Amino acid sequence: MRGRELTILALGGESLLVAISLCWWFYRGPSYWPAVGGWQEDVALGFAAAFGLMLVNYLLLRCGPDVIPLRAIRTLYRTTLRPLFSGVCLSDVIIISIAAGVGEELFFRGVLQPEIGLVPASIVFGLLHMGGRGTFLFGCWVAVMGLALGILANVSEGLVAPVVAHSAYDAAAIAYLRWGAA
Repeated sequence: MRGRELTILALGGESLLVAISLCWWFYRGPSYWPAVGGWQEDVALGFAAAFGLMLVNYLLLRCGPDVIPLRAIRTLYRTTLRPLFSGVCLSDVIIISIAAGVGEELFFRGVLQPEIGLVPASIVFGLLHMGGRGTFLFGCWVAVMGLALGILANVSEGLVAPVVAHSAYDAAAIAYLRWGAA
C-alpha cells in the first residue's frame, strides 16, 4: 500500500470515529460533552506524556531483553509495520498521526471511557489494534498505552492532552518505522 492510499484509509476510518463520537455526544446532550481544559497546560502535558511513552517504547524494543513478548512485537514491527509505512512521506506521517490522535481519543477516551470505564475502554482500544496472527502481544501493549492515555484524560480533565500525546507518539513511531534504524 502506498503512502497516499494509507493516508486516505486512515482519514476515512478516523473520520468515522469522529462522526460516531459527535453523534453520541449529541444524543447524550450537552452535559455529556467532554471538557476542553486549559490549552497551554494540556498541550505541554500531552507532549510530556508522548515523550515518556516514546522513551518506554524505545527502551523496551531496542534495549529490552530478548524475551518472547518483546521478540513478538519486534517481529511485528519488522515484518508488518515497517513495510506498511515504507511508502509514507512526511506529510502522510503528520496527517495520519493527527487523524489517529483526534479520532481515536474522541472515541475511546471521550465516548467509550465515560460509558464503560478506564480499564474496559483500554482493553477495547488494544483489541481493535490487533490484526490477526502475531498481534496479540502488540494489542496488549496498545491496551497499556490506552490505559496511560485514559489516565492522562482523567488527570487533565479533558481530551486535549491525550489527543496531543497520541498524535505526537504516533508521529514519532511512524517516522521511526519509516526512517529509523532497522
